[in-house]
Formats: sequence, C-alpha cells, structure tokens
Amino acid sequence: MAMIKIGLLLLLSIFCNYALAQYAGSVTGTITDNQTLKVLSGATVSIKGTAISAVTNNEGRFSIKKLKAGKIVLVITYIGYETKELPVTVTDGISLMEDIALTPAYKTGDDVVVSASRRPEKITDAPASIQVIGKKELEQFTGSNTFELLSKVQGVEFVRTGVDYALINARGMNNAFNNKIFQLVDGRNSITPLSASLPMQNGFTLAKDDIERIEVVLGPQTALYGPNAHNAIINFITKDPRSSQGTTVALSGGNRYQFSGRFRQAIKVNDKWAYKLSGEYAVAKEFEFYDSVYAGGGPNNYYGPIVGIPERNVNFDIRHIRGEAHVYYNVTPDADIIISAGGSNNNFFNTHTAGRLQVKGMKYGFLQGRYVSKHVFLNIYNTWATIGNSYNLNPHTMDYWNRTHSSATSGPFRRLTPEEAEINAMRYGIRVKENSERFNGEAQYNTKFEKAGLFLVTGFSYQKERPHAYGIALVDSFKRIDITQYGASLQLEKSLPWSLRFVAASRWDYHSNFGNFFSPKFGLVKKIADGTIRITWGRAYSMPTIIFQYGNLNNLFYGNGEGITYIPNSTKMSDSVRSVTSPLKPEEVSTWELGYKGTIAKNLYVDINGYYGKSKNFFSPSVAVPGRALLIGDVKATPLFPGQVMNDDTLRNASFVTVFNFGIVKVYGVDAGVSYQFNKSINLAIKYSWIGSDITKGNMDNDANKDGYVAADEKSLNTASNRAHVILNFQNLCKQKLFVNISARYVEQFDFYSGNQIGTAVGEGKRGVVKGPNGINYIKNFDRGPLGGFTSFDISAGFKFNSMLSGGINITNLFDTEQREFVGSPSIGRLIMFELKVRVPGGKE
Repeated sequence: MAMIKIGLLLLLSIFCNYALAQYAGSVTGTITDNQTLKVLSGATVSIKGTAISAVTNNEGRFSIKKLKAGKIVLVITYIGYETKELPVTVTDGISLMEDIALTPAYKTGDDVVVSASRRPEKITDAPASIQVIGKKELEQFTGSNTFELLSKVQGVEFVRTGVDYALINARGMNNAFNNKIFQLVDGRNSITPLSASLPMQNGFTLAKDDIERIEVVLGPQTALYGPNAHNAIINFITKDPRSSQGTTVALSGGNRYQFSGRFRQAIKVNDKWAYKLSGEYAVAKEFEFYDSVYAGGGPNNYYGPIVGIPERNVNFDIRHIRGEAHVYYNVTPDADIIISAGGSNNNFFNTHTAGRLQVKGMKYGFLQGRYVSKHVFLNIYNTWATIGNSYNLNPHTMDYWNRTHSSATSGPFRRLTPEEAEINAMRYGIRVKENSERFNGEAQYNTKFEKAGLFLVTGFSYQKERPHAYGIALVDSFKRIDITQYGASLQLEKSLPWSLRFVAASRWDYHSNFGNFFSPKFGLVKKIADGTIRITWGRAYSMPTIIFQYGNLNNLFYGNGEGITYIPNSTKMSDSVRSVTSPLKPEEVSTWELGYKGTIAKNLYVDINGYYGKSKNFFSPSVAVPGRALLIGDVKATPLFPGQVMNDDTLRNASFVTVFNFGIVKVYGVDAGVSYQFNKSINLAIKYSWIGSDITKGNMDNDANKDGYVAADEKSLNTASNRAHVILNFQNLCKQKLFVNISARYVEQFDFYSGNQIGTAVGEGKRGVVKGPNGINYIKNFDRGPLGGFTSFDISAGFKFNSMLSGGINITNLFDTEQREFVGSPSIGRLIMFELKVRVPGGKE
C-alpha cells in the first residue's frame, strides 16, 4: 500500500510540474577571475531553487536555454572561489550577460548546507553543530578513503583501525558494535543491512571523485532522520552530472602496497538526459598484527593447559572494488527523476566484541529511484549485502589448536590431523554466512509561506529489514527475522522579530519489536552580526541492532532482545534456580546544546558548541555474565564457556557475553574551533574537544549484568576526554598552482572495554582481567595497554600542472609515532600516498 501511494504521488507531481512548464528564453555569459581576468573553464552556473545548471567551456562561456520568462537567481561556483549569486530577468530570446568575475575564496563560514534543516541554508544559520568537508578538501585529498578526512572534523571521534579502515564516533561510549552514527548518501541509508548494522565506511560503493561534499551534523537528529540518527549524521552528497561534466581518471600509490585506480565520467546528453559513471579498484596490505588467542582446557582438560597463541590463517591483503551508475531525467526545469545503482566487493578486517573477523568477499549493493522537485522529494531504494567467505579468527585459531593438541584418542574431542583440524576449524559457525537486505521508502513535502515567514517540511518513511544468517551469526535457524519500522515527521521554521528564528520538529515512529516512539526537537537561533547563537533541545532513539537482539557469535556473544535464560555460577545444577536477563529496550537520549558560530573579527571565525545529554536505557559495552546460558529467547544455547560442575554439584567458571541497558547516563562536553585567515594563501585552524560523563562514578543503576558490582567495563567512557587538532593550510601558491597542508592531531590516553576486548593501563602486557564481586573475575583477551596517548603529524601537498593535470602527495603519521586507536588492531605507522589525476572537461553547454 505504501508503494502504491508513493507511486501515485510521483505521477501526480510529474503531471503538475509538466503541465505548468512554459519556456521563453536563454541566458549566456562568461566567467572570469576578478584578479587575473583569466577565463574559468569548468565553473558551474545553476539557477537557484532548481536543478537547471550549466558548466563553462574552455573559453569560460556558459549557456542555459529554454527558460521561463521572469526573474531568476544565477548561482556561480568554482573550486577555490567565493560563490556568487546574481539576479537576472529572463525575457524572450537571449539574455546576454557581461563578464561575471569571481573572487578567490579565503573566508570561512560561507558554506551552504542542507543536513541540519533538510533545506539549503548558510552554515552559520544552521540550528545545529555542523561541519563541512567541501570541494577543496576533497580535491586536495590524495587517495581513496575519504573517511580519513573526518579525522579533521571538529567533534568527531576518529578511530583508525588499519591501513584503510576507520571507525567514526561522537560523544563517547564507543564499542565494537557502535551504531549511533547515521550515514547517508544522497538521502539513502548506507548502513549495511547485515546484522551488525554498521556503517559501510570505506567498503561502500562511492568513489571519492563523485563526492560534492560531506556534511557532519552532531547531536540527536531522530526528529528529522528517524531512529538511530542518535549522536551524529554523516551525509555524503554526490555531484550532479550536469554541473560537473567531464571525465576524471586518477591513479594513487604508496607504501603498504597501496594502489587505487579510479574513474568518473559525467555527461549531459541533452536538455533532458544526463548520466554519470564512477568506479574504483583499490588494494593495500594491512599492518602485520596477530591478536592473541587463548586455547587449551576444554572438557576434562583434554586440550591441555590454557596457552596464549597468535591468530592463524591471517590474510593481510585488503581489496575494494566499487562502482556506481546514475541516470538523470529532467522532467521539467524544476524536477528530476534519478535512477541509481551501485555495488562493491571487499576484503578487510573487522574487530568485534570477541576478536577479529577476516572479511573476504563481502558484497554490498543498492538500487535507488528518486524524484526531486522544488517541493516534493520521493526516495525508494533496496540495499543488499552478503558476508562472503568471512570467518572469525579467534575461534578458528582456538579450534585448530585444541583439536591438534587433544589428549583424547577417540570420541568427539579426539585429536585430529592438521588437515582434518583445518577442515573442522573452517566449519560454519566459525565461518560466517549471511545474506541480508533492507527496503526503504520516503516521501517528503516542503513549502514556504512568505508573508507569514513560515517554512514547513513534512514527510513519511518506511523500512523493512530481512536479515538472513542461516542460524550461524543469528538465532534464525527456525524462523526468518522480519523487522518493520515506519514513521511520520513535521518540521516548522518561523521567522521572529529581533533577527530570531524558531525551529520545531516532531516525529512519530513505530517499530515492530518495540512499539511507538515520539521524538521532538526545538531550537532558537539569533542572528548576531556575521554569526548566530543558538540553543536547541532534542530527543533521539537508538534501536538495538539486529545482532544485539538476535545475535549468536561464536556461542560467546548472545543477543538480548528477548532475554537470556541461564544458570548462575555458584548454584547447584540440581536446583531449579534459573535467571533471565532483562530484555533490551531502545536507548533514548535527550540533549541540550548551546552554540555560536560566525566571524567575530576580520578573518577570525569561531565555532563553539556545548552540550549536556541524558541517555536512558543506554546500551552497555558487551559485558560478561557469570553463568551457563541455556536459552536465547526460546532458542537453545550451546555456550563456548559452559563452566565446570564441581563435586558438590556447584557450577563454576561459566560465562557468556551480552548487552544490557544501563539506568541513566549523563554525557556533557564542549567542541570548539577557531580559524584565522591571514591572507588569501594562509589559514590556521585550531580545534579542541572535551567530553565527560557520570558513568565513571560507578552508579549502581549501571550494574548492567546485575551481579551486584559495578565493574570497570560498566563505568568506562571508552573515549579520550581531550582531543585537539591544529591545521595550517597554504593555498594558491605559485600562481595558484601549489598547496601545502600541515596538521597535528592529539588524542589523550584512555582505557577501553568492549566484550572480550580490553585495553587498559593497569593490565598492559598480560591477559585482561575485569574484577567482579567476591573475588570472581571476568577473563578477557590479551591487554596491550591503553589507547590514544599520542600526537601525530600529517602533511599533504599538490600541484596543478594545467587545467587538466594535477598531482599530490599525502603522508599520514609523518614521524611514525606509536598510534594505537582501537583494541584488536595494529598500531598505525607512517602511510605515504601519491596521486596523479587527469580531468578532461566534456559535455554540452
């Protein structure tokens, strides 16, 4: 029914737009540099509020035809220049413009963003803490992993786990299954439909050269974007082929056997049709790192004493193959239909709560249709993912060791030959199998009531998740998991006297497992000179991921969506005593924010934001439960650590890992940044973040596993309290051909806990231990010490040889500093990347 309604709305909107279309004239002109008077080829000229645009040719000329008579506003943009808006009156025939001169840009705060209010607005006017990675940063970045650029974004907790993989977090409480960051690409939810529900990061389908900009909005955003828009939105906005025509080919290479070959082609075929294609083949070799695995023991100690051994069958080769295709059809000057598809195939490492996953052949793909007009936005897409031939390194290594060292000569635990043990250690359960999909539909309408100073946005969304793990990573052996969510939203913006603007939004959502939820948000924005001060409050929800609800990882981590029945340690097996964990509830966060952004003196830009939030039913890091698991919901459990039954029939040393809700956790902090433009060539930016939380106080309400004791992994902030970044940019050197960027990044030392993964100062160099009640401790993986505690330097430079050819170099961790950022991951050493790029303008005016 939802599909039928969306289809009817699409047809109605197309008909109305088409019926009203009347064409009269055209506009033509030339774009130049106001200092050198040189013509600018490749500049984009668009009509404000429409999808109509053109690109200047080699003589700097543009022409936009078939326009309706009346007043329009031309928006002229070019990388490295200030955006210019020019009112024009279109009449019958040709409106010939005088030369339009652009000024080289060196002012911060002029970016136009869409993610904070779901409509275009100047970044300083946005009612949220928002940062932009723009055309300049993307053009000057060497390599293909655009997530590296997020390391320089204020308020973002960037965690690099390898040569090309990084985790993104905001506002603390990080863990190996963090889903509090919502990732979008052109309005599409790009979170993987696999059960872990994690962002695809560098495994997604988008090549760097097709990204127009990346917008990062911090804070709760459920009211605008739905559940799981919890702590931040990362919105990738791609290039329109009509305003970025031409062909780009890029080759990158560096140490660790890094190589990337990319291409992009965008062509405006005629006034109606346009298309773009992009793709990439990227490889590298991961830093060599073998996590410790503990083997031995087993039933009747058949496998001998407990020993620590390195992972086996580790393949350090990284590979990404990705590509996308898009077709644009201009229904009317104000409306487009866009059909998009893409896919990727990936090999890399992923760290989870029990160890590491050797990802081999993970595939991700999507098919999307959009209708975009001035007032209506329709979006329908399906996303697929499969885990390929991936396997868990920890149980694979443990199982192989145990079965080749067993003292038993017969029975189910007998010693196997190396060949037999290898086959056994790659069975399903250790080897992962999953093939999941997700369908999304969205309809949105906006309008503006000029006289009332009122702007309205309303929308409806629908999502259906269909994970399928074949009973291996999920408890879905006997029935297919099916999760449905839908919701409706309304946002109003009202202009008030004294340069005030009031923004209010509300959203209702229904989740098939958890029921109804209401998410309000409001803000007041005050214009002050060349900046704004804002105060906002919002509520957001984070739904437990599929793996949190239904998981069964290595018979160690169990999902807690329906409760886990278990026998507690220190109880007699003959007793009828059974305990059941409290099933998970959605996490709710309510946050106040107070911020200012704007230019406070000549060339001095300030962006400061303070926040105070309360998380109710906060998801704990994965914690150990002392007991033998019997049932996951109503499915029988076969725990990896079932414990031992003593002579007095008492159960000892049994454990499993799961996730709980804490009571209430308060999180507060400040993100501050200043940027000073010395002249058109030199800019200095300093960014600092501080975060704190009462979780560290060990409130008994946060005894997640209900063992009567608040352990260290139940009171860890899991992030650095202090982080800072200093960036010095030199632009437009050597006749605007050369740039040099230098940056320093500081991350304070901190302890980290996530399931069996541990990194602490007190336990460094030995097997991890978390103290429990009455002298009963929880045993973890090997502890390599705390994370962070480093200052590293990066440098990049590039040279534009001519309008078509450019080159660049990027060095990350210039001085090869010891840089450990995540448990179960290598220390990140120096990385060097060179790039050569050719861009050939093309297409029609």
